[in-house]
Amino acid sequence: MTAHGDSGTAIEAMKSGAFDYVLKPIDFPMLLRQIERALEHRLLLKELKHTRTKGVESSDVGAIVGQSPAMQHIYKLIGQVAASDATVLVRGESGTGKELVVNAIHFNSARASGPLVKVNCAAIPDALLESELFGHEKGAFTNAVSRRVGRFEEANGGTLFLDEIGELTPPLQSKLLRVVQERSFERLGSNEPISVNIRLVTATSRNLEEAVQEGDFRDDLYYRLNVVTIAMPPLRERRQDIPALVEHFLRRRNKSASITPQALAKLAEYGWPGNVRELENTIERAVVLAREGLVTESEIEIRATSSDPAGSSSDRLPLEAGWQANIASVEKSMLQRALQQAGGNKSKAAEILGIHRRLLYEKLRSHQL
Repeated sequence: MTAHGDSGTAIEAMKSGAFDYVLKPIDFPMLLRQIERALEHRLLLKELKHTRTKGVESSDVGAIVGQSPAMQHIYKLIGQVAASDATVLVRGESGTGKELVVNAIHFNSARASGPLVKVNCAAIPDALLESELFGHEKGAFTNAVSRRVGRFEEANGGTLFLDEIGELTPPLQSKLLRVVQERSFERLGSNEPISVNIRLVTATSRNLEEAVQEGDFRDDLYYRLNVVTIAMPPLRERRQDIPALVEHFLRRRNKSASITPQALAKLAEYGWPGNVRELENTIERAVVLAREGLVTESEIEIRATSSDPAGSSSDRLPLEAGWQANIASVEKSMLQRALQQAGGNKSKAAEILGIHRRLLYEKLRSHQL
């Protein structure tokens, strides 16, 4: 049980073998269900001895900010997969923080003392990417004046992170499939196999299922990479984390900086199509322009676009989700906005919504806010 549902607490709890954890204030019916599940789980595994390897802590883990239910789920997954060598696919829109998840997995694993090698597959031309990944021998091609060690070799004993994996060309997909299966490869211009001991983590903002259906991505490679999936939620689906993120970015830019409730409310109402990265850039600009470190509405510059997926309008609600689900979504959004506008004061939030404080408390509990 904790009042601090930050990433470090959550990851450490799950990594150390906790079945689950709960946040204050306690929802007792939910707590009882969790205890029942834990007891059932223990009965099933009572004859198995579990060992957990504790990884090396990293300051990068602290960069994952948020206490929303969606982020609590992410922290639990990180804690669980970090103790294994399973291949992980991190999915999510651009700017959601996929690389931070990769950092957390590596630095909480038994490979934390080994290298963490990162490659952005979309940023390297196709003609050079094969050499970048697998290396080459001297004379393998024009301008290959010396032997080059590839990223797979550099990551031996550690973790290799391949970002934007969905952008690989079919020939490279075939070569990657073989390496994933056999953990061995040859440098360009060589027939000598090289074996590596790595943990592979990939990430994509692309819909790989559609790419497989369209023939742009190999289905066998997709299944090899998609052993464990961690899907980062867009910021618009975890708006309650915005105040904590804003505070984090303010402190990073200026330890004495602060923000007015009106400016924070303005940030909370925006849809953030660029996700956390866009929020960080907005705060960085605001801190530069703020007088005496106080960020007001005038320093918050938001460029709303037609592609803004804010989801606050009823015409954006998916009808197929059903009446109850959509009403719950609108209700939760209203509660979050009222709390933001009230600066966290529940009595004031109840007044803004025109409801009794007792009803507000019931709604907050039902939506786990």
